[in-house]
Amino acid sequence: MIIPTFETPGLILRPWKLDDAQGLFRILQEPDILKYFPPTSFTLETTQRYINHQLNHWQEYGYGHWAVTLKDDGHLVGWNGLEYLPETNETEVAYLLSHQVWGHGYATQAARTAVRFGLQTAGLHAIIGLVHPENAGSIHVLEKCGLTFLDRKVYWGLEMFRFIRLASTLPNDPGGAS
Repeated sequence: MIIPTFETPGLILRPWKLDDAQGLFRILQEPDILKYFPPTSFTLETTQRYINHQLNHWQEYGYGHWAVTLKDDGHLVGWNGLEYLPETNETEVAYLLSHQVWGHGYATQAARTAVRFGLQTAGLHAIIGLVHPENAGSIHVLEKCGLTFLDRKVYWGLEMFRFIRLASTLPNDPGGAS
């Protein structure tokens, strides 16, 4: 499968390259970058495995995570995309961006692109968003992407807010990747 590349007003969402591992590893070392994620630590080796997993995920499911880069200079600033959760038979929209680009609307641009791709191109019937109850920024991103609160549920040993967007809600789409 050829992984598509998308542009938003400020970002390029592109396929991962193996040489992205060092840049992503640096982002994953930022203080509190994984504050609302299940407890984990990344080494350069596990970061490389993540990239390989995503490339394989695209081949298996027809969707996955993209490398997120700044449109103006191509600098890698994180990841975004869709992940199939086999334990619950759901597909999640997720994102992680470097602290250096927070506050510019990039998470919303990236997540909107992923949701639109999943519902319109990949043919998904629903996409969920999982967020730690204290992560107000990510809650706001999911809401701006047209996801609505569904319930509280435990994933990976953490109680999470679960949001959902159904394909049937596309006519009310909040608008493209802007």
